[in-house]
Amino acid sequence: MLSERQIELIEKIGIYFEQGMQPAAARILALLIVSDQDAFSFDEIRGALSLSKSATSNGINFLLSVKKIEYFTRSGDRKRYFHWSPNNIINHFKEGIEHILGLSMLFEEALYEKRNKESFNTKMLIELTDLMNFLHQELPVAFKKWENKQPKKWIIK
Repeated sequence: MLSERQIELIEKIGIYFEQGMQPAAARILALLIVSDQDAFSFDEIRGALSLSKSATSNGINFLLSVKKIEYFTRSGDRKRYFHWSPNNIINHFKEGIEHILGLSMLFEEALYEKRNKESFNTKMLIELTDLMNFLHQELPVAFKKWENKQPKKWIIK
């Protein structure tokens, strides 16, 4: 049973996750993170979020395809049980670091093509590229410090 505060958090986190996924998928992921329950069956997800079968199925399939959630089965039970995957979300953050580098390289190409090197636009692009290069250097170091701080059972190194 979800508390009123948990329901509010599912909605807030769901809205945040809607950047890049459908609302139902965002709410499913939020439910799996916020709830005290470690795993949910299809019907439990559907009931907790008052979703249609179609929205639940589409949301689960999307989250499985992008590796935000995983499932397992229990012996003698035909149901699949879904849980969120912190390790895959962390790997997604790490991939984001590489995307920062790719975008930074494209911005550097754009800087090379700028004719007016003194324009406000050019100066802002220089600053943004500098920030992105800094983050690309520092974030992997921060991740490594975090991983070494206290080994977690679910982290794949």
